Amino acid sequence: MNKIILKDNFEFKQKAILLVPTFFFLYFSSVGLQTFLNHKIEELNITFFIMLFIFSIIGISLLALTFSRVGFKVLDNDLYKILSFLDFNFYSTKINPKDSKIFSILYKKAFQRNDYLSAGGADVSYNFAIQDFVLLSQNHLEKESIIRLNSEKHSDKLKIFLEESGKLKYEIYSPNFQ
Repeated sequence: MNKIILKDNFEFKQKAILLVPTFFFLYFSSVGLQTFLNHKIEELNITFFIMLFIFSIIGISLLALTFSRVGFKVLDNDLYKILSFLDFNFYSTKINPKDSKIFSILYKKAFQRNDYLSAGGADVSYNFAIQDFVLLSQNHLEKESIIRLNSEKHSDKLKIFLEESGKLKYEIYSPNFQ
C-alpha cells in the first residue's frame, strides 16, 4: 500500500478551539480514573463506569481528530483520501475519477485576515498561495477538487504521488468548449 501524508487537518486556531472540549473530557476521564483507583468497586455504581467510558472515548477521539493529518493512499489501484493520527488511518474516502483519469493544479492567490488580532484597528492579514488539485473530465469542463494545499513542497510531492501511484495523468488546465 502506497500512501502520502501531506498536512494537518486543522489550522492552529481551529486546533485551539477543539482543544477546549478535548481537555474537558480528558480531565473528567482522569478524575474518574483516580476515583476508580481510590475506591472499592462495590462503592461505585454502573452510571459511573458508563460515564467514565463515554468521557474517555470522546476525549481520545477528539484528541485524535484535533491532531489528525490529511493524505492519500492507493489500495488495489483505487485512490483514497485519508485522515490519519500517528500513522493510523481512521477515515478514508474513495476518490472516483469519473470518465478519465486526468488531474490538474489550479493556483490561486488568497489572503486571510485575522479578525481576533485586528480589534485595535490594525489590519493584520497575510497573503498566501493555494494549490487546488482537481480531477478533470476529458474536455476539462467538469472539475472536482480533491484537496487544497498551501505549501508548494507538499504540492510537488502530491503531484509525483498521483502520477506514479495513483495512475493519474497530469495536464495543464485548458477547457475545450467545442
